[in-house]
Amino acid sequence: MITDDMPLDELARVWEEIRQEYDDPRNDTYDRRVLDCAARLAADPGGDSAYVWTIGLLMMAPYVAWAPGDGVVPEARAALEAADGALRDRPCEHGTHPYREHEPELDEDLAQQLCDLPDPNAAWDENHPREQWLCPRNVAGLARIALDIIEPGSAPDVPPRLPVGAQDDIDSLSALLHGYPDPGTDINEEITLQAEALRSADPADRPGRLLVVMAVTWYAVSDFVRDASVLETLIAALEATLPDHAAATCAHDGHPTPPRSSPSAAALGIRLSSPGGRALYEHHRTRSAPLEHLLCPVALADITKDSLSALGARREELLGGSGR
Repeated sequence: MITDDMPLDELARVWEEIRQEYDDPRNDTYDRRVLDCAARLAADPGGDSAYVWTIGLLMMAPYVAWAPGDGVVPEARAALEAADGALRDRPCEHGTHPYREHEPELDEDLAQQLCDLPDPNAAWDENHPREQWLCPRNVAGLARIALDIIEPGSAPDVPPRLPVGAQDDIDSLSALLHGYPDPGTDINEEITLQAEALRSADPADRPGRLLVVMAVTWYAVSDFVRDASVLETLIAALEATLPDHAAATCAHDGHPTPPRSSPSAAALGIRLSSPGGRALYEHHRTRSAPLEHLLCPVALADITKDSLSALGARREELLGGSGR
């Protein structure tokens, strides 16, 4: 199958490269690829090849969500919305479709799936048959997943996922809190960024960001941090947050304790710092605590006070010695 004057497997390879290297901002080559793919889809959003261009945009959606050039986002969104509108109400006899189970880690399989879909002789080991993948309603669902990546929360009927870049933030902060920061990491700057993220967070995202600051607090009061101004930045962020829950009351018998491991607590906090992450938590929750217990204002007040106490003691220790 030839598309865009390029074999489908070569297109899939290029799109996969963009998916993996999404954080290369304002890449002219990437922009052209997205715009070409969007134009092909927009030209025939209900056509036989719509699945190719829809999957292409789904693969490149992280780049579109991150930092593309001017005009890329509206063109990609318009094409995906056109495909969704043209395909989502087509009749079919399927009881379900793959998009309903398409969680983020399955994006890694899209390049190979795209190459195998048009070839009935290619091996196919997926949980859903080809005809379900190629069903117009499934293609529309994949378009909505791409739209949700580009604009989180825009498609409530698709599996929830973290915002683009959140998992990278988790990995980077986890490396720091394990004591093996990524090369080039400025420890003081990384900790300060978490304090600033708490202060600037929307109200619904603030409890998650508080868990992140709690996690970095126990690192910040160790011997790894000897600049008292870093501690003061954390203290200021916590003090600004405390009025949100300082006088809170609740009828809960008790509250779950956040993870003891700083990396685990930070990862949980980042996940709970976005609507998609909170939906993902609830989607996979089995024995874990409900969010209303985990993020109860009374529990958050205790976390804030404990963190402030630890930071205050360490600050006095530094200022009384050679911290500055």
